[in-house]
Amino acid sequence: MKEIETRKETLISPERLIMKKGITWLEGPGYFGKEIGFLAQEAATILLSESKIVHWIDGAHRFNPSTFFEPLRNRNSGLEEGLRRLYIGRGFTLHQLHALILRAHQETMITKASLVVVDGLLAMFLDEQIHRYEGRAILRHCLHSLQKLSKHCAVIILDGHARSRLHQQLKHTVKIHADRHLYASWQSKRKKILILRSATGSMTSLRLHPKTKDESQSRLEAFTSTDQVAQHRLLSIDFPPIQME
Repeated sequence: MKEIETRKETLISPERLIMKKGITWLEGPGYFGKEIGFLAQEAATILLSESKIVHWIDGAHRFNPSTFFEPLRNRNSGLEEGLRRLYIGRGFTLHQLHALILRAHQETMITKASLVVVDGLLAMFLDEQIHRYEGRAILRHCLHSLQKLSKHCAVIILDGHARSRLHQQLKHTVKIHADRHLYASWQSKRKKILILRSATGSMTSLRLHPKTKDESQSRLEAFTSTDQVAQHRLLSIDFPPIQME
């Protein structure tokens, strides 16, 4: 996996925080946090390589299984076995996403999952065809269900920086239900150093190194990805070992 250099490390570490039980709200640059999705993928890869179960709920329509190929190989984990432990749900409408989240609690109790990732949760609620009152009621229902689920496994909600006044209002609802909030931003336009800040003011600086896609990943990506524009580099990261709380 690609090496990552951690600088200015104080009280937070991505590996330690986003793999803890409870809800981690991970907010960063890109379309609804696209450019920081690799952090959730890294946590998922670690758990999959340890024979644990991960559920990934895709509300942003951008999940690509081929991005797990090299990270799993680099951890000496069987690729097919690892992917079998990765359960994917894709919601194309708000109501489909709502149903997936409600069903996740029962499913994770059966699979004994260690992590649930919800990507693009708030993207669905910004649809102009969704009545605002109905949307907020559904969001609260989703978050209550995720809170219940997070008592026995870690939950990551991927989100982007506010794009509108409504988006900002929805963020306040997420903030009430999240156990921790990590805010990510690039240090410069070169996008080589990612700054992660916690709500308590702790900060970690991560230096990222791009890697090249292998041929098999590129071929599969052409068939599996619904995201036609690559807005972020594929990243491979190796967090420094930190004692889990």
